[in-house]
Amino acid sequence: MKTLFASGAALLASLVAGAPALADCFAIPGEAGAQPTVIEGFTVREATARPGPLQLPPLPEGTGAILCDRDTVVPDRNDFKVLLAGLPLMIRAGTPDDPTVLSLGIQDGDYAIGVMMGSLTDQERTAIISTVEGFDDSIDEMERWMEQNPQ
Repeated sequence: MKTLFASGAALLASLVAGAPALADCFAIPGEAGAQPTVIEGFTVREATARPGPLQLPPLPEGTGAILCDRDTVVPDRNDFKVLLAGLPLMIRAGTPDDPTVLSLGIQDGDYAIGVMMGSLTDQERTAIISTVEGFDDSIDEMERWMEQNPQ
C-alpha cells in the first residue's frame, strides 16, 4: 500500500481534544458531539503485541476510531492490526496544553496519515513513514503465523 499524508479534519480534532487525559486508549465516537470513552483495561500496544489478528474489547456502539496516549506519535510496528480490524488509530503525545495527534487509517487501499493537531518534527515524519512502510511486511508475517496456527 502507498503512504499518504493528509491534513486533519476539524471534527476529529475536536473529539480528540475532548478526550480526557491519564488513560491509555479511548473509543472515539463516529458522530459529532459525542464524548470519547475510556477503554478500561485495554492498550493497543499490549493487544497488538500478541500473535495473530487484534482482538478488540467490546466498544461502544458507533465507535469511529481508537485514540491512544503515548510518549511519541510515531506508530508501533504492530499498529496496523487496528487498521485491519476496521478502525482508524489516533495517537496522541505531548502535553495537555500542546498535544500532537496523528491519525492512521486506510483510504482507497492506501495508508492514510493525518496530523489532526500539533505538528511533526522531521525526525518524527521520517520515523512514521518508515514504520508505516513496514506494515505490509508485518501483515505478511501475521498471515504466515495464521497459516501455521489455524484457529
